[in-house]
Amino acid sequence: MNRSYSQSRDVQISVSLSKLIPSKRNPRRVKPERDAHRRMVASIRAHGLLAPLVIRADDASAGDFKVIAGNRRLAALRDVYKESGRAPKVPCVLRSVDDDTADALALAENFVREPMHPLDEAEAFAKLAREEAKRVETIAAEFGVSQPYVRQRMKLATLAEPVKSAYRQGGIDTATAEAFASVPPDRQLEVWQEVSGNPQHAQHVRSVIAHAWIDAASATFDLSKLPEGAVSRDLFAERVLVERKAFMEAQADALLVQRQALTEAGWADVVIGPQGDVQDRLWSMAEAPQEYDEATTAQLKKLYDKRSKLETKLGELDESDEAKGEALQAKLEALDDEEQTLTKEAEVHYAEATKAVGTAFLLLDPDGRVRQEYRIPRTRPGASSNGSGGSDGHADHGSVEPPKPPTSDDLKDGQLAITFTHQALAVREALLKDDAARKRVLALILHDKVRSEALSIRHDANGTTVSADHSEGFASSALEALRKRRAELDPLHDQHYVEDAAAYAAVEALSSKKLDALIDMLTVECITAHLQRRTELVWRLATELGVEVRRFWRPDERWLSGYQKIQLAHLIGELRGPVYAKSAELKKKSELVADLAKLFTDAAEGRLEDAKAAAKLNAWLPSNLREAPQEAETVAA
Repeated sequence: MNRSYSQSRDVQISVSLSKLIPSKRNPRRVKPERDAHRRMVASIRAHGLLAPLVIRADDASAGDFKVIAGNRRLAALRDVYKESGRAPKVPCVLRSVDDDTADALALAENFVREPMHPLDEAEAFAKLAREEAKRVETIAAEFGVSQPYVRQRMKLATLAEPVKSAYRQGGIDTATAEAFASVPPDRQLEVWQEVSGNPQHAQHVRSVIAHAWIDAASATFDLSKLPEGAVSRDLFAERVLVERKAFMEAQADALLVQRQALTEAGWADVVIGPQGDVQDRLWSMAEAPQEYDEATTAQLKKLYDKRSKLETKLGELDESDEAKGEALQAKLEALDDEEQTLTKEAEVHYAEATKAVGTAFLLLDPDGRVRQEYRIPRTRPGASSNGSGGSDGHADHGSVEPPKPPTSDDLKDGQLAITFTHQALAVREALLKDDAARKRVLALILHDKVRSEALSIRHDANGTTVSADHSEGFASSALEALRKRRAELDPLHDQHYVEDAAAYAAVEALSSKKLDALIDMLTVECITAHLQRRTELVWRLATELGVEVRRFWRPDERWLSGYQKIQLAHLIGELRGPVYAKSAELKKKSELVADLAKLFTDAAEGRLEDAKAAAKLNAWLPSNLREAPQEAETVAA
């Protein structure tokens, strides 16, 4: 049989997975590492089979095919589909070869295969983060590796070009590259020059970066507050140096203060840490759109108008008039320079709506420098039928349009828990005054057919009681009245626990009237609420009994602090009018919290001169306690 066959004999076909047989002549005798197999399984699950298998017909079994090249991919495919109960069609290249040629092909594939360079992995992971807004946990799951592995690789994608080039060419090892990646590219270039482009090892680089003294020019704290021995002045270089440990501790404390200031300014989230720890978040988010003050904005508008006119003239110009074209082009370039100078010197602002959904990053580098980055979420690109991420085959990098900012109707979990707890306590108080409703509730408690999340006989599992007893600063007049009543009626109220026989004897001593009152009290204490969502039975009882939660609760500073700054401004506008909302945006968050808490207090205690405003404040309820339209009525209508 002739051992040479032309590639024109190759045939592209799809073969059922069940018909593919691994070749026993595979030259790879050592099994691939389990991690490598998991990565391949994850890759096929995420992206499909990227390269077809090379097969030939199996002489021993008609209809089956032996895999010449691609046995690892075959094993991964079997793992992917082992629980699906189906055998998918697999893209293959059918090649007509004899045994010796098949062995040569298998050997060639294994011989030329080499592991992916860590830098290639790093850039692949970084691309997923930048273009598809994927976070570390998502990338790790798709490729079957750990999250620390992905983070470690992604740091390498930030290498400066000379370092990257040396790494690819084998001039430095992975540990040394990672040492460089611990600082921003501009600092990497400085270190690269300091070591003359020839770092001896990773520790050499780290030592240069983490020098025992740090230039005080990078400090964001007051140098006068440092211990005397921690500061050194180089009289010749006119530099102030700070001992590294003292510098980093003071810098970290200063960043905590800065984080509080950014939160006060309205940013939804403020993250402090080394860049390597948050690089995936930075790449998966878009840069926050900047704004400028009115004067700068007006100047930029003038420049834009001038540029539009010049571009129009340039478009209408005869191509043969090169001199005039060059003159117009020079004017456009001058406008560009003027714009760059203007924006560089101008103070940058961010809209309240941007800050309300944005994240401020305070990045502390190993050399002590602090950098700030501002980001907003972006939408992930939608999947398409062809798997390209875009309907036209082009990658969609996601919208950089910020999502809508939250309003005062958007409550955090803590705010929900407090208000639902108050509602349930108010229902308990109202039930004590309504014999008929209380008996119906007792029937539900004793009935073996009733399932409910609003009734709890196990008091230690009663969410409302636990929340009321253990929430810091929680206060309720309804709760205090119920506790007082319980102490008056219950002979066991000061006991940790009592055995049933002894409890029976204590209850036996009660008068019939007092026993009925105790039963009423224990019945209403079984009422509980889900702390994160509406509880239908509690809601029905509150409506039936005319419960007014605001009799027992008003928004205080603790509850209002759960809002973001823009939500507080929205609430002020809702209560007092849009003009007040606009002026509120100029204040700090803590000031708005104090202003609103005082408004609610003054209204409740009759100190507001505006009666209409007071009535509005006293009647206001958070969104979770407002009556929603009945779905059944809507359907019936």
